[in-house]
This record gives sequence, C-alpha cells and structure tokens, in this order.
Amino acid sequence: MKLIVNITSIMLLILIAAGSIAARSQSSNRGSQPAKLSKVQFVDKSFMECIYEHSNYDPFFDETRIVDWILEIGRKASRYGNYNEYRLDSIFAADYNGKPTYDEFDEVYKKVGSCSLTETLKILNENKLNHYEGIFGDYYVYTEELPAFDWKISNETDEICGYRCRKATAEFRGRTWDAWYAEEIQISNGPLKFGGLPGLILKIEDEKKEHIFEAIQLRKSNKDFGYQLRSFRIPTDRKTFNKMMHDFRSDVSSFIVNSPLAPKNPDGTPAVPPKRRLFYNPVEID
Repeated sequence: MKLIVNITSIMLLILIAAGSIAARSQSSNRGSQPAKLSKVQFVDKSFMECIYEHSNYDPFFDETRIVDWILEIGRKASRYGNYNEYRLDSIFAADYNGKPTYDEFDEVYKKVGSCSLTETLKILNENKLNHYEGIFGDYYVYTEELPAFDWKISNETDEICGYRCRKATAEFRGRTWDAWYAEEIQISNGPLKFGGLPGLILKIEDEKKEHIFEAIQLRKSNKDFGYQLRSFRIPTDRKTFNKMMHDFRSDVSSFIVNSPLAPKNPDGTPAVPPKRRLFYNPVEID
C-alpha cells in the first residue's frame, strides 16, 4: 500500500506540473524567441484599483492560505483577478514592450511567483457577471446576473486603509458575511462577487472567518482591462461548475484515471489511485 501511495503521489506531481515542464522545455530550446503571451479582450478602462488580501482557511487540513487579488474598477465594468498575474502583465508591458523572450518570461515568472487565471468580470451596465476559471487544464466560463444582497447596515464602524468604514451584514450562498464599506468612496462594488452597498467594500469576512478579504492598497488608475482569451472555453452554469470544482478538489485522483499518464498495473490495466483531497473551502457553499 505504501508503494502505491508513493507512486500515485509522483504521478500527481507529474500531471500537475506537465504544462509547466513543457513550457520550460520550449523555453530552453527557444529562449531568445518571443514568448507567446495570452491575448486580452479589453472591456473598459479603470479609474481605480483596489488590492485585497484574501485569507482562506481549510478546516480539513487546518491550514490557511493567503493570496493577493486586484479589483480593477471602470465606469462600465470591473475585473477581479490574481494580483501576481496583473504584475506579470505590467512588467512585460513596461520593461519588455509587451514582447518578452521565453527566457525573460521565465525569469520574471520566478520573481513574481505563482499565478491564477481565475477572473470575475462584472458588466455593470448590463447587470451581469462572467466568471472564468480552469479545472485540470480545461477552461470554463459561466454568466449570471449580478448578485442581489439584502444588506443590514449597522452603526458599527472600523478604519481600513485610512478610511472610516461602516459595517453591514448579509447572507450569501450558504454563509453569513460581515462587510465594511467606505461611504467616502461612492462605488457600489467589492471583491469577487460582492457589492450592492453605498460605498466600496474594503473588508468582508464570513462569520466563521474562513474567508477574509481585506483591502491593503487603493490607487488611482488609467489602464485598459478585460479578460484573457482562450482558444476554447467551455460554457457552463454556476452550480454545475461549482460541482465540478468540488469533485476535482475533493478527489483529484479520480481525474487521473482516464489520463494518458495514469499509472498502470503490470498487466496493463489502469491502476486505481487512492483518493486524494486538495486544499478546498469555497466561498459559495450553496
């Protein structure tokens, strides 16, 4: 049993890193050639940016992970995406005229750190939201109306990023959320899918404090933004996508069974790897 577990772990690492290994192999052979960067479909120009620190706790592993995200706010739309990915794009545009070589791409990537292609685009003037995310190499998109929140505003206040914020509470998809919004910043928006208050949400957390989004920087901006184009995105709906993500994160081994790199028994039949759970505690549990 121990040998099977070790082999499975190795195969998992091989599969998860396969894309990265292939890219680095190409880089070593074509290091001086221009890297192929993702194209972006621009939808608006930002006038403000807010960087949030998202603290996510998974009780299964008793572990907390912290990732920085950025909210780019325009007049017609807003985009919430990974801050490291944003930094990569900014460095390539400023220092390499948007055309880094493969070697330069790898060098910058190592300095910036891991990225995520998850994006949430709010089309404010159409009252809709597009969510883009990948699962095991496949890219998905779903569209829904901007969520409606039944906020209960209290007299409790706090100071965040130098702004006096008022507290509001609402239920949202299985969790109770406490939000602190800055009335001074008259923008009805916030991290991820949150919004609907008479001011920008600078902090929001669920009652169990398993998710805490807190602003760490606000700044003026004048930058085009949009979503990354893919050769093919699979259209779906929110509940179907969340179910797929739950199944993947709850048992990543099940996604390996039908892979060409899946381990095999001596007789050539597929070896069924033991169940393996990944870090996972989603914002939406309903």
